[in-house]
Amino acid sequence: MVCLRRRSGGFTLIELLVVIAIIAILAAILFPVFAQAREKARSASCLSNQKQIALAFSMYSQDYDETYPPAVDPVTNLWWEQSVSPYIKSGNVGGILTCPSAASRAWAYSMNYYLSGKSQASAGNAADTILTADGAQAPKEKSTIVGDPAFGLPQAAPYFIYTFPGQGDAFWNSAVTLKTGKGDPQATILPPPPTGTTPDEDSDKAIGHLRYRHNQGVNASFADGHTKYQRQGASHLYQWDADYQNR
Repeated sequence: MVCLRRRSGGFTLIELLVVIAIIAILAAILFPVFAQAREKARSASCLSNQKQIALAFSMYSQDYDETYPPAVDPVTNLWWEQSVSPYIKSGNVGGILTCPSAASRAWAYSMNYYLSGKSQASAGNAADTILTADGAQAPKEKSTIVGDPAFGLPQAAPYFIYTFPGQGDAFWNSAVTLKTGKGDPQATILPPPPTGTTPDEDSDKAIGHLRYRHNQGVNASFADGHTKYQRQGASHLYQWDADYQNR
């Protein structure tokens, strides 16, 4: 009589290793996709934040003779975030003044210095003039407002350096002289800072620079109230300084 042995249940070691290898390969493929999808959702929330911020700028300017708030008030030392906060339903630090992808709950957006304290008419083609955008959160600019949930946390500078008188000239990829309006309107922003430090960071060296926190891009609001996603290197001088428009 031939006696047949029944094979015991379970997997062999080789079969288990093959299954683990397949799972690892699938995880390596899918995790980046999931991360990008999550970041797209955060980016959409950031765009919504900046839409509301642009609206707050518009309402502020209507109450102040069609003039934008200064990036930093020279008398009161108030930042623009504090100036427009009465026009924002969720104006506290950690609300719409920060970005879901930012490193801290503190303010995460900076203002185009060209529009600081200027009239709405100075925006030129408002649809082409950047108002606010994602800014690097630097420990040197940490929140000092007692009572805010982000007190002591790194936050973005009140304005970008790119149009700041006497300093902004150095941050464009071709020769620019902002005081005289000389330079190529199509010039693009150098990776901040131009010493070679990566722009995709939050550090004191990155104060006043764009922060490419949304899949190598930034969200920006424009003077006419619309918002737009821009990839690194896609921002041009004419979008920051209206003196370079229509050339």
